Amino acid sequence: MMDLNYHINFVGFSDPNKDRGILKDTMGRYRLNIFEEFNYKRQEAWPPLYTMKEEVTAGLPSAYLIYIHSESEYEAAMKLVGSWNHWNKLCTSQAFMNGSPTSTVWSGLKSWREEKEIKDRATMYHLLKIAAATGNVNAQKLLFEKDKGGVRGRPSKAQIEQAAKDAASNEEVIKDDLARLRLVASSNG
Repeated sequence: MMDLNYHINFVGFSDPNKDRGILKDTMGRYRLNIFEEFNYKRQEAWPPLYTMKEEVTAGLPSAYLIYIHSESEYEAAMKLVGSWNHWNKLCTSQAFMNGSPTSTVWSGLKSWREEKEIKDRATMYHLLKIAAATGNVNAQKLLFEKDKGGVRGRPSKAQIEQAAKDAASNEEVIKDDLARLRLVASSNG
């Protein structure tokens, strides 16, 4: 039985000495049936390497757990298939991307990506709270802004229009100030 540490520390095909021959068929094409759920024919020459499920199944490591515990999607791709090109080929598979259409037993990469983003945000927020608690003023400011409801990201159309109006108003004020300064300078000179 594999424990969680197995999946957290999984190296897989990111090991340069690992034989990647099992990842291609006899014609040299990348295999998509490396997951138990896609390997319907169960050919001995092409056994499944992983399960898409959230737990170990039939002694196979969980691709989901490996993905979730990797630092990035690239790292997960290297661990699972050792090649970004192979990963992109997997991403063309509807089953890999979307999971099982008839069952909730396993989900696909789209769902994994969403969960990983939420997990990463939660981890960053936790680390920010630790930094703030140890006196990091910038972390404290960020938390304060978040608690105030400060929103980051692309400004709304209304915010853009207001910023344009403010800039135009500021430009008029500057022109008036320059005109007054020229009048003052010419009357003194």
